[in-house]
Amino acid sequence: MSNSLWDMAGVDSLAVAKDLFGQEVGYLAPFQSIETMFEGKNCSILRLCERNFRIAYSAPLHPLIDPLHANIWFKQFDWLARIVLPSRFLPTIVSQATVRPPHRLRNIPNHQAAPAQFNDIPVLLWQHPNQGKASLELHCAQKDLEILQKIVTTEMTEVVQ
Repeated sequence: MSNSLWDMAGVDSLAVAKDLFGQEVGYLAPFQSIETMFEGKNCSILRLCERNFRIAYSAPLHPLIDPLHANIWFKQFDWLARIVLPSRFLPTIVSQATVRPPHRLRNIPNHQAAPAQFNDIPVLLWQHPNQGKASLELHCAQKDLEILQKIVTTEMTEVVQ
């Protein structure tokens, strides 16, 4: 089962993230992530900024979070899409993507993300394990998904041949 993406933000989001996923979440810098088990399933938590997190999890999270007792919002965005690739394609993606300092893509370590543009399409590149396998996720707007899939498929086909 593939993971769903959930975004959580708000004044209390760091406290809620620590309660749900462990104190390690508090040590993450922006664009760093951790892998953990939550409710018996793999869960990836990416810190986007001070009080904003993206969570990849294969089951609904909303029943587990009570926004009435915390000053947060928690949702899945209809406009957000993603492509998951094996990490071995990182050099190919890096050769086509551009970033602005201080972000970098070359040798991006595991459990890191960076905002970038891939052929003029804004994306978030996130390298982390996905269901136990090293992977590279490209998060993009739903409206850009089809064209990004075509570009990525073409790039990957050229590398594989």
